[in-house]
Amino acid sequence: MTVSLFVFVILSTSCSVMGQLALKRGMLGIAGETEDAAPSLVMRMVFSPWVVGGLFTYGLGVLFWLVALSRLDVSYLYPFASLSYVGVTLGSYFFFSEHINRMRLAGITIIILGVIVAGLTV
Repeated sequence: MTVSLFVFVILSTSCSVMGQLALKRGMLGIAGETEDAAPSLVMRMVFSPWVVGGLFTYGLGVLFWLVALSRLDVSYLYPFASLSYVGVTLGSYFFFSEHINRMRLAGITIIILGVIVAGLTV
């Protein structure tokens, strides 16, 4: 993988992680009001800057992913998408104080090792 393609993969993964974390942040502000009717809930989501920003950022990541996808085999590229699981888990720990137990940490380690192994198979 060339450096420029690697940059697109990293940008895609980073946007995916940031988008998911922004969506979570936006929904935290809306979650306490779950007794409202669905249309009201949807309207609060549509007008939430965090939700809109998260969707935009996630969408930007898709564009970066499409560039990488146009130049690399999907079977080679797809394991790199799993790094978003790692990023979201770490981000949720640092930004939302979510607990990461040993089993989840072991899973993250396995994902990272899997991406390394898959990345060596050029």
